[in-house]
Amino acid sequence: MSSIAVIILDDDVFLLKVLQRTIHRAFPEVDIMTTADIDEFWQLLNTRQDVDLVLSDYLMPQMNGLDVLEQCSSQNPYPVRALLTGDMTLSTMMRQPNVVHAYLAKPFNEADITALFNNVAALKSLPFAFNVRRQLGAMISFPVYPLILKELKDLIQSNEFDLHDIANVVSQEPIITAKLLQLANSAYLGFVRPTSSIDEAVSRLGITILMAITTSLLVAKNFESSIPSDVHEKQLNIAANYASCVKRFAKQAGFSLQHQELLFSVALLSFVGKIILLSQAQSDSPGEHAQTMTDGYVSANFISAYVLKLWGYDTKICNLLMSCHDLDGTNDDDLITFNHMLYVVRQVIFDKQTPMQLRAYCESTGVDPLLCHLISEFDWHSYTS
Repeated sequence: MSSIAVIILDDDVFLLKVLQRTIHRAFPEVDIMTTADIDEFWQLLNTRQDVDLVLSDYLMPQMNGLDVLEQCSSQNPYPVRALLTGDMTLSTMMRQPNVVHAYLAKPFNEADITALFNNVAALKSLPFAFNVRRQLGAMISFPVYPLILKELKDLIQSNEFDLHDIANVVSQEPIITAKLLQLANSAYLGFVRPTSSIDEAVSRLGITILMAITTSLLVAKNFESSIPSDVHEKQLNIAANYASCVKRFAKQAGFSLQHQELLFSVALLSFVGKIILLSQAQSDSPGEHAQTMTDGYVSANFISAYVLKLWGYDTKICNLLMSCHDLDGTNDDDLITFNHMLYVVRQVIFDKQTPMQLRAYCESTGVDPLLCHLISEFDWHSYTS
């Protein structure tokens, strides 16, 4: 893990020492600054430009932890903002807009600390320019990490589950269940026989695609009070069309099912950033709003990568989200072909390039001849009409 610096604010000096020892035991290289004094905290935040994480207790006599993090977002938005709390229901602390990137439960355990610090370190390693990272950190519509998503991730990572267990967790949210069934029966994924069983829908979709769909839907649910449901539905349909086109394109190119599902997930998860952008643009007029979304397409993917990395998503997915707008967007040999796939589909669906123009451009830049040939042979009409 790359070295990271953290400031921890808590009025309980004993807890500060315990937390410091726990962090150092797991990550000896982390630079930890602790304070119980709010004035010292602001001094540290404003004088240390290398801080990657701010961790504040929620209940303190000097200042509420949410107020601390809200002020952090304007004074120094670069660090990840985490709240230490004994109330993980979030019902007593939810604010709109939300300024909390992550929550650390009391009593904390080493596994939760490890997950938080690994995510912060991985976020630091992503190729965000410093000013872009500050802009992303200043977002005031950051979605709250859904507890159901955490439950699903914990279950999957335990390797002690079957698909029925996954279906039981998903079924906690009727809206999510209904949408999963709809997508499992839709033309997007090409299943012939219909199903009304959530267990079978989970089996059909697979874990990778199910997690991407569930994440997208939970982000939309986070902003349901600020964005009309028909806007959610339209954006989800756009992302699902893009994702299914990428998956089919990859299938025809001979990609494995695992890689098809990865590409589907990256394309669908672009929806996350678009919804967050929409939530911040609700005060715009319709014309300005449309222009914001056009100009913000790349920004939307960066927002998706930022949020998903803080939620523990695979770095490969986040890197592809950040690079897919550019044919030369990645130097990672393992990701170049995936990046080309996403770029090609995006050019046809969103930028309205003709297949012949796109093929000629790709051939001139040294893209795999098989992929170039497929550009002109693929049935684009099913996804662009």
